[in-house]
Amino acid sequence: MIFMLKVRVIPILTFNGFGLVKTKQFAYPRMVGNPVQAARVYNSRGVDELIFLDIFASIQNRKININVVKDVIKECFMPIGIGGGIKTIDDINDLLRIGADKVVLKDIAILNPDFVKKSSNFFGSQCISVAIDVKRENEKFIIYSESVKNLSAIEFIKKMTDLGAGEIILNAVQNDGMMNGFDIELFKDVASHTNLPIVLVGGGGNLQHFVDLFTETTCEAVGSSSIFHFTQYTPLDIKLSLKEIGKPVRI
Repeated sequence: MIFMLKVRVIPILTFNGFGLVKTKQFAYPRMVGNPVQAARVYNSRGVDELIFLDIFASIQNRKININVVKDVIKECFMPIGIGGGIKTIDDINDLLRIGADKVVLKDIAILNPDFVKKSSNFFGSQCISVAIDVKRENEKFIIYSESVKNLSAIEFIKKMTDLGAGEIILNAVQNDGMMNGFDIELFKDVASHTNLPIVLVGGGGNLQHFVDLFTETTCEAVGSSSIFHFTQYTPLDIKLSLKEIGKPVRI
């Protein structure tokens, strides 16, 4: 008997230190609610997983608010990944100790790639996700970062794979918050260069966008935010649509 892995539909909560925000193309953050209340709602809806990211922690050179993280985790009976401002093994340990199932590294992975190897060796690769923000420039996929310029996204992803990351959270910057469909070409290009699980993020605005993604690619996990904040659709609606095209989902 062949068992197929269930595809994952993952709400992503982006945080600014005190409230949830949603950006468009990584700019113009708009307040969209309270993280604890949102986690409670998603938990009641039985989502597959939740990702909670403080998107300003590294920029502001601070750690994520551990008390808010604790309150969010208390609401979650599903796996949860936490990211924002992580710089040390102790930072990771603090988050795992209070109940995070994995951590999401981003800036530190660019500035100090060996930290990915160190942390995955210490905690296990299943605990270490790397968020990679990608932008198209001159028909090439480039890492979107204030820290580095003209870093090839494909080469960086190869490096993260070699260093022991357990998962790639792939953010398509130009699709972020636009609700106009996923960057399927980006997923295909990245998937051809790594064997790691990829969570594609950016662009989901209606059910057909998700059907197109899972029909046209080998994608097994998708992250979304705007569709849940600004439309009537729920994670269950997406999973029912995917079930109709024969994808294995957890209902």
